[in-house]
Amino acid sequence: MNNKNEKLRLTVKAALFAAMLCVLSPLTIPAGAVPFSLSLAAVYLCGAFQTPLYAVASTVCYLILGACGLPVFSNFSGGIGKLIGPTGGYLFSYPLTALAVALSVKLFKKRSVLSLSVGMTVGCLLSYTCGTLYYMAIGSVSLGAALASCVVPFIWFDVLKIVFCTALGTLVGRRMEKNI
Repeated sequence: MNNKNEKLRLTVKAALFAAMLCVLSPLTIPAGAVPFSLSLAAVYLCGAFQTPLYAVASTVCYLILGACGLPVFSNFSGGIGKLIGPTGGYLFSYPLTALAVALSVKLFKKRSVLSLSVGMTVGCLLSYTCGTLYYMAIGSVSLGAALASCVVPFIWFDVLKIVFCTALGTLVGRRMEKNI
């Protein structure tokens, strides 16, 4: 495959992952200031199946679409207000999270249970850090209060997302390699 076709393939793939983010992210379960959502799972998959550059591009495209007002953020919301609101730090962490997963796959030189679970765990911790610090700054709340409302209730759900996305990434990755 020539370089032009490869770039087109990667760009289309990035657009499809951005679309996946747009479809999954609005689906939420209200849980106080920060809802339960599938967006982080979609971000993990962006990193699991793309190069670092294109994984970041997918998530940035998603953020731009949401900033423009498309209802792609939690609870079918959109606009700049969501980015600068209390949960904006989590949204801004998506490119870093996708990058962590993609870099882990690249560093381990394969998509495996180990590379995916390490990348997703690091990505989750990055998301927690960015989101919690931003929440503290915007809401003028203490670290303990921010952790109590933004991290602790979500740990079990995020562990399940990591397990599911690791299994899916490994299984689909194996099938993709057989078909190439």
